[in-house]
Formats: sequence, C-alpha cells, structure tokens
Amino acid sequence: MKKKSGLFSLTLMLIFSAIFPINHAFGKDEGENIVTTQVVNVREGAGLSFPIVKKLEKGESYPILNEDGDWIEIRIGVGKTGWVANWLVEKQTGSETNQIKKESGQGVITGSSVRVRTGPGTTFQTVGSLSKGTAVDIIEKNENWIKVEMADIEGWVSSDYLKLPAASGNAVKKDSTKEKETNQSVKTGVTLVDRLNVRSEPSTSSASLGKLNKNTSVNIYRVENEWAEIDFQGVRGWVAESYIQVNEDKADMKNNTAGATARVTATGLNVRKEASLSSKVIGSVNKDETYAVLQTKGNMTQIKLSGSKKGWVVSWYLEKESAEETGKEKKVDVKGNKITIIHDGTILRSEPDGNSEIVKQANAGETFSASGMEGDWYSIKLKSGKTAYVAGWIVTIEGNPEQIQRPGVEKYLKDKTIVIDPGHGGRDSGTIGVGGTLEKNLTTRTAELLRDKLQAAGAKVILTRSGNTYVPLPSRVSTSHIHNADAFISLHYDSTKDQITSGITTYYYHDYQRALAATLANSLGSTMQVPNRGSRYGNFHVIRENKRVATLIELGYLSNPVEELTLTSNEYQEKVTSAIYNGLARYFK
Repeated sequence: MKKKSGLFSLTLMLIFSAIFPINHAFGKDEGENIVTTQVVNVREGAGLSFPIVKKLEKGESYPILNEDGDWIEIRIGVGKTGWVANWLVEKQTGSETNQIKKESGQGVITGSSVRVRTGPGTTFQTVGSLSKGTAVDIIEKNENWIKVEMADIEGWVSSDYLKLPAASGNAVKKDSTKEKETNQSVKTGVTLVDRLNVRSEPSTSSASLGKLNKNTSVNIYRVENEWAEIDFQGVRGWVAESYIQVNEDKADMKNNTAGATARVTATGLNVRKEASLSSKVIGSVNKDETYAVLQTKGNMTQIKLSGSKKGWVVSWYLEKESAEETGKEKKVDVKGNKITIIHDGTILRSEPDGNSEIVKQANAGETFSASGMEGDWYSIKLKSGKTAYVAGWIVTIEGNPEQIQRPGVEKYLKDKTIVIDPGHGGRDSGTIGVGGTLEKNLTTRTAELLRDKLQAAGAKVILTRSGNTYVPLPSRVSTSHIHNADAFISLHYDSTKDQITSGITTYYYHDYQRALAATLANSLGSTMQVPNRGSRYGNFHVIRENKRVATLIELGYLSNPVEELTLTSNEYQEKVTSAIYNGLARYFK
C-alpha cells in the first residue's frame, strides 16, 4: 500500500512539473520575457516553414524558455509553447516588462490656440485647437509630438506647447503659519479634467480623499508648490494646480476678450444655451465661420450670433485671435522671409490660383523675398518689381512659418506597407561619431519618428528591430518579404576618415529600386540644409537581396564634428523624417 501511495505521489509531481515548470511553481519568474511591439505570429517551430499556432497582440508579454538562432521559444499557455522571430519582439527582464505600457497621464497646454493635428508633424491636417491652460489626457508620445485626447477631440500637438506636471513623491512640508490663514475663499475655479484626485497633503504620495468630476466649481484658498488647497466635502484637500482653471474677475474677463474673434474649426458645431455640455442646444455654427468672443468659462466660450443672440460652444473647436491680430497674422509671419524654389520649372503666377496667368518660371535653388501670404500661396517680389504668386507646397521658407503641404498627401500613404530598418543594433553599434554618438541609437530615434508619421497617415509600418537588439541582415530582408513591403527603407548614418565630408546619400541596387531612391533623394535635397549627394548604386545586403522596392539612406556624416551636432538635434530629426514621409507620398502618388 505504501509503495502504491509513493508511486501515486511521484506521478502527481511529474505531471505538476510538466505543466508548471519549477521556477513558476515556486513563484520564481525573474528571467527574461518578450514584449510584442506589433502583431506577431507564434509558430510551432523555430522557422517560417512551421505552421502558425497563435497570434500575439501589441503590448503582450510572455516568458522566454529557449533561443535558437533568430528564434525565441515562449510559453503561451498551460503546457503550451511556441516560437517567435526575435526581430519582431523586445526582450525585457521580469521587472522591466510591467513598465512597457501605452503612455498615460495628463498634461496642460501652455501655448495660446495650439493646433491639434491628425498626425505627429506639421504635414498633417489641423482638426482643432486648444487654448492655454487646457488639461488633456496623454495617449502616446515621441520626442517632438504628443498624442492627446480631450472629450470629443483627439490628435497630436507639439511637445513644445504641452507641460507635463512634475510628480513629486516627497510630501511638501506643512507651514504652520499658513495653516492659520483666514478660512475665507481667495478665488474660485473650475476643474478641467474628470476623476481629479483630491489629496490630504500637497503631494502625490499622500492619501486620496476622493475625486472630482470635470467642470466642478471649487473654492481655492491658497496655492503652494503647484498644488491648490480647496474645499472638499467639508474638509480641506489638495489638487494639482494645473488641473484647475481659476475664474477671473468680470472686469478682467472683459478686457481679455474685448475685440477678440474666433474661427470655427469643426463642421456643425453645436451652440448651447449655457456653459455646459449638458445644456440645451440652441443652434449650430459651421467650419471657417468667424464670431466675436464675449467671455470664456471653463472649457466653453460664449460667442455673439446674429442680432442680439449669443450662445456657448466648446473652446477647443475655436481658433481665437485678438483684434490686433485679425487679418494680418499671416502677413507678419512671412514678410521678408526667404523663399527657395525646390523644383526646376516651377511656375510663378499672377494670382494665388492655379488657373491664373503664368508670369515666369523659376528653377531649383532660386530665392525670393516673401511679401505676404494668401491661402496656401506666397506672394513674392520679382526683380522687375512685379508681384507674383507661388504655391506654398513646392517651395521652402525660412523662419517660423510652417511648411505648407499639398492637401491630401496622406491618401497616397494610406494602407501602404512600409518596412523601416533602423541600421545596426545590439552588439553592432555601427559607426561612432566624433562626439560619441552611436549610430545604432540615432537610427532607432529616426525610425520611430518616421514610423509615427506614417502610421498617422494610415500606413502599415513594421520595424525590423525594436529597442537595442541585434538582428542579422538576412532577417531584416525576410521581414520585407514576409510582409510584402510596398517600400523598404534602411536608415543609416555615414562615416569617413575625412572629417570635412558631409551630406545625405540615397542608395539602390536593382533597377526597380531606382525610382524610390531618386524620389527620396529629391525630397531630402529640397528640404534639408546639409548637402544632398543624390541617389546612386550601392552594393548593400539589405537592398541587394531584397525582392521588394528598397533603398538605403545615409542621413549624414557622424565623422564630421559639425554635422554630428546637427544630426542629433530635434530640429534635424523632425525635418529629415518629414522629408522621407513626403518623398514616400510623392513616390506612391
């Protein structure tokens, strides 16, 4: 009987260990995990010839059991395992895995009438604007752009105009003298976000007393280290000051809005009787109509309608401007700025209209001084003294004005499959700049910015590697073939013994790749300040072995100490990814 009992116990242990490996059975799970950065196929064995047993969604995490060449074996369920390609996932330790999440949190708009765009770049259309002090929820971000959400509006804003409140884990020390201040309310305000935490102390580490809904009126007693003390259910509590809009005196409000107008940026925007989204709708206004601003309350703006009528609309669908700015903002922005022609044979016209009379033709590199702007056209002065007009999307302009883009460029990229190959990675650092810049890090940075732009335009984008991982060259080419890429873009930075050499070079290997390389070279040459070395033949594995349309771009010389400083700047990274984005759109047109 004892023998049978021992045999039975041993059998149970074997079954248990087969289902739950020892390290998991005893709670030990500190090894490496894979984290998916896109939809990934799990296969029965370590190779593309094995059948697919499961699909993993973006952001999922699974423990690593084994590795075989370019393939990783993972646990996908109780007693179930599978294999994924290492160039499609990221490795993380157990402690790091939980940190791989979508961006979350809240921020506050710091600029006046900040434009919200459909994608991360000035090439994308404006879908609305947000006024200074508006609190927004953060969805995603890269180094230059942040995707935000608020009520019915969602889009990208420049990170230059968004403040992320500093989260201090240390409680702010109490000031006993301030606690003795009068209980009378100093100011009133309105909460700008839903589920705003009210805390017992001015610190994120203090206890939560409860939450406030958006547009809740509060009494503000004092402000201390970016925290506001308020009344909450009969007791004092603290909220982040950036999420409270302090009400102004009526006299100040009149001064701030006197003579101000606002342009509607949405189609069929509801006008309400009171400053509340739940108030009765009394009418609607249309896109591009302009109205006088009477006052602002919370996230609602009161505008003057026809006759003596007035009503409230949501502020983020308005672009506001003062009386002094109205009608002359664009002229002030562009007057005197140098305009450079980027194509040979560019037509200059007598009016800001593609059907107007041709005045003359200009060639690439010619420059003119801008005298004004009408719609998407710049007015320029010719040597003869005559005024001519040139379309804004076929020139570049120096100064602060945004580069005008031909409407609808995104449509050429929508549903295209584009594989971006950030050169080098992992143990292969690539070239090292004079100042210590690692090529593998810079190509990752460029690839992620380009990916964000293309995805916002509706393209399907695949990176050959994510994070600091080593991916063999054949595996990069395989990614292009597996996904039937419409375009494969390999990103690199150059180096040479001569520290004076500079510029961008675009390479192709096969004749069927020549058109893409030439189009991208033209786009880069017309946009970037560094020399353009054009498109040329190059014997590189990722384009030589690639059966899809592919190009390899050397985006500048890290061996040139002056150029290295330029290449690593935010401005350069934004411009070069926009140039590649526009070049791809022209290629697919």
